[in-house]
Amino acid sequence: MFVTIHLKFKNLFSYLISVGICKKDDLDDLKVDVNSKSFDWVIDIPQNQEKLFVKQTPDYKSLDHDVRIEKEWKLYNFLQSHKNLDYASSLTPEVLHFDESNSILIYKCPNDSITLQSFYENQEAFPIALAELLGTTLAKLHSQTMSFQECHTFLTELEESKLNYQLPYPDSLSDYLISRIEPESLKKTQAVSWRFLGIFQQSDAVREIVTELVLNHRHCCLTHNNIQFHKIFIPRHWEKLESEIQDTDKSLIKIIDWEACSWGDPACDLGKAILGYFLFWLNSMIVHPAIDIKKSIQLATIPLEVVRPSIVAITKAYINTYPKILEDYPDFLKRVVQFAGLGLIYQLLAEFQLQPEIALSHQGLYFFIATQLLCKPEKFLSI
Repeated sequence: MFVTIHLKFKNLFSYLISVGICKKDDLDDLKVDVNSKSFDWVIDIPQNQEKLFVKQTPDYKSLDHDVRIEKEWKLYNFLQSHKNLDYASSLTPEVLHFDESNSILIYKCPNDSITLQSFYENQEAFPIALAELLGTTLAKLHSQTMSFQECHTFLTELEESKLNYQLPYPDSLSDYLISRIEPESLKKTQAVSWRFLGIFQQSDAVREIVTELVLNHRHCCLTHNNIQFHKIFIPRHWEKLESEIQDTDKSLIKIIDWEACSWGDPACDLGKAILGYFLFWLNSMIVHPAIDIKKSIQLATIPLEVVRPSIVAITKAYINTYPKILEDYPDFLKRVVQFAGLGLIYQLLAEFQLQPEIALSHQGLYFFIATQLLCKPEKFLSI
């Protein structure tokens, strides 16, 4: 595929004008935030009371096989075209423009919305009702798409592999994965991340559990697969609006970046959501080579006791909304905890790519907690 436009700050606005998204008069009031986490531009347009998200696959010339943007666009179209998936569709943002030849996707969210990450950071509190809302939302998404044949067929055709949850770097999980190591992934792997992969390989228990989790995960419903608090948007006045939509087929929450979606395991989505609360706890710790990990845990400025009620609330809300999951999937809760542990390893590997110095400082703590979540899930189920 020949790409003619590589969006940069200097040509971003001219592109938006050329495709009819913005007018020249809009430029005076635009506020642009470069989101390095997902290679997006987030643009506030005050007069329209909306936020624009502009996505283009990074380094596209070297990733001609990468179809993540197209996959995300196709999912939005699919959900919009099926009335019996109204709730799932209401979770997604409104698409304004898709440029297939340049792999550019533009969508919007209301300007009065805020990410869940920003809400928690600004409020410095964790309302139980908000955790319950998130748990209910994920349960409704999964239950509505569970075993829905058309959705299954659609997503299966989009997926390149059934191994949706393998680590994003060479990890020796199996001969299957080793045979698929590509030169491009080797080039992009920071040297320091190989040290962590060496630690990972030396832990037989963790490696065996991750292998089993990857190879034997469920395929039963639409899953986002990369739930993170900075990808979840809630209205600023969510408490006032919550009662108004309880009996409707619409979601109060919007979730962006569905490029990793699949016909996958619902335990992954709930596990990644729970990990968001664990990360507030972990990232509040003082980490230093001279400080023992257990001492760092004791010194956390956001103790586990502060986020524990939200972890319990999101889990209970999910089960109360979709109780049948425990009948159909008896080890669901165990898998949720283990997927949270796998998600923590993903988090660390992502940090090695973007912020290697921070990753080095987090390495020991993150791997210790990930090991506990993966190998002793029953310990965390008791919280």
